[in-house]
Amino acid sequence: MSFKNILDTEQQASRFKTRIIFGQFLLMFIMALGWSSAPTQISLHYPPDLRSGGSMKVGEIHESEVYLFASYILQQLNNWKENGEIDYLNKVNILRSYFTPTYQAYLLRDYETRKQQGELRRRVRNWIPIADAVFEESFVEHVGKNWIVWIDVQIEEYINGGIVKSLINRIPMQVVRYDVDRESNPWGLALNGPGIYQPKLIEKKK
Repeated sequence: MSFKNILDTEQQASRFKTRIIFGQFLLMFIMALGWSSAPTQISLHYPPDLRSGGSMKVGEIHESEVYLFASYILQQLNNWKENGEIDYLNKVNILRSYFTPTYQAYLLRDYETRKQQGELRRRVRNWIPIADAVFEESFVEHVGKNWIVWIDVQIEEYINGGIVKSLINRIPMQVVRYDVDRESNPWGLALNGPGIYQPKLIEKKK
């Protein structure tokens, strides 16, 4: 083999190695770019019963979790231990991260109306989920990308120790995805008010 042929062969091998090295650097750059843009946290929402197995997509929220969220936040909002004129407004402010701006504005208007009419002064409210209302899928309805939840509760209200209201209602509530601030709202959900839906009276005791 002539010296020229040997030189050509070495140059071809050198170019081939250069392409391989360049390709490796390019692949490493793409991988680094992918890692840097990947989310640092993901949310996994598990259904309540995993005994039979199942699969959930990242970010998919089970109906039971939506129901639990709505039931818990509404109970916190509607339990007034001493005086509705103070407790109601305090609860709206404390729980504001779990309300959409629309629903928070509705609650503040409702508070002002009830306060002006004298409905809240010294009023105590107990909001008690019905114990035998075990979760069923019919309690949660998909509406587009969001949900409407129906919650059975017993509502008892007292003024100066005397009972003035006792009934069992089926309460509707819209729940929407609300992944705005995970520090103050780790659920990534928010209440959006009853919308066009109306409560259904199940039983009236007083």
